[in-house]
Amino acid sequence: MQRYLKICLYNGLRLGFMLILLLASSTFAQRPEYKNRAEIKPSLVRLQPSEKFQFKIVMVATRLMAARLAESVQWSVNDIPGGNKEIGTIDKNGTYHAPERMPSLREIHICAFVEEAANKRLFATVILGDGEPEYKSYSIWSEKSSDENARMKGPHGIGLDKHGNILIADQTAWRIFRFSEKGKYLGEIGEGPGTGPGQFKEPREAHIDAQGNICVTDSKGDRPRIQFFSDEGKFQRIFAAKGRGPGQLLRSHGIGFDPMQNIFVTDVDNMRVNVYSYSGEFLYDFGGGFAYEGMNPDEMNAPHGIFVDPSGDVFVNSYYGPTQKYAAGGQLLSAFAYGDPPYGPVYFHNITGDKWGNVYVLVRGKGGYQGEFQRDQSKKVSIMKYNNNGDYITGWSFTDSEHGESDAVVDEDGRVYALFTSAKEKGVEIFVQQ
Repeated sequence: MQRYLKICLYNGLRLGFMLILLLASSTFAQRPEYKNRAEIKPSLVRLQPSEKFQFKIVMVATRLMAARLAESVQWSVNDIPGGNKEIGTIDKNGTYHAPERMPSLREIHICAFVEEAANKRLFATVILGDGEPEYKSYSIWSEKSSDENARMKGPHGIGLDKHGNILIADQTAWRIFRFSEKGKYLGEIGEGPGTGPGQFKEPREAHIDAQGNICVTDSKGDRPRIQFFSDEGKFQRIFAAKGRGPGQLLRSHGIGFDPMQNIFVTDVDNMRVNVYSYSGEFLYDFGGGFAYEGMNPDEMNAPHGIFVDPSGDVFVNSYYGPTQKYAAGGQLLSAFAYGDPPYGPVYFHNITGDKWGNVYVLVRGKGGYQGEFQRDQSKKVSIMKYNNNGDYITGWSFTDSEHGESDAVVDEDGRVYALFTSAKEKGVEIFVQQ
């Protein structure tokens, strides 16, 4: 009898071990491999009109394999193959020739497409002339907090629908509000508070997928989860359970989509990024760890915002810094935008990006709003812009110093829609580069 029980126990343990291996292998098999990475060098150059500079693409060294130049590169300037005389030209060898006259926008985007690389699209920045590029206010609208008819109660996240209208996730009103660019109310999505399909408890972010469907992260409460709606606002699906296990969430926040439409979600309290297929199947996660005392380089410290660039690389900003750049499989590539009192920002609430891979970090100060970073005794900076490689480009403030950042989104033309709150009003200010 004892021998029989031992055999049963042994077989049971072996079966359990095999199941664990099977589950692990099925999960890790879906994680993209870290290989065939390319880098653009240098990533930031300052030039005067008529000057020139040569960029190069280097395939990164791997074990027993030296770094080398990429075999074939397609170069463009601001997404124009070869560029033009207004913004400058670039030849097949990567030599950029600045225009003879200063263009209206001094920030130029050098773009490289490398077929052999895992990260096929690479970006560098040319700043023409002296000083940093500057942003100016294009328009602003708001709702007064004292207005009993005001819809926004606790706006937290901002996105754009496929028509260019503004989506605002309001965690206190339990809705996704839709406004025109000029602030005209166009409707709302969802109801609450509740945890059923189409209901919200504390919606944090709202962004669209490649088809224009609206994805919403709902945070805290007894059921943090992800929900999808059609462009018209019709409920489609819901997924992700509460917990610390694989694929589960404790406090979902930022949303990003890679080129394959996989979904990347930051989990503030689990301190990781969960990755799901478009249908909601859990694929893998990265980050993790609880950084109470000290941090390993690839760990996160209350991750909030996320941006997936055109190559599928992932930028994650931790609330206490830094912003980290990962390969699609979660391998750490670099880090920047560290907390740096008293000279730099202290807290970083969110992040967004544009089609050229630039990232925009939303800054908070010690008091909860408005960054501690100042230039020339001017207003405190609320938005800081970095290029795709973590080089600082510029920073700017809201027009009203009482306005505190919450979130931002960038449209196809590079305009920055920044959601703000204050004791008196809540609204959106749109910025353009000048």
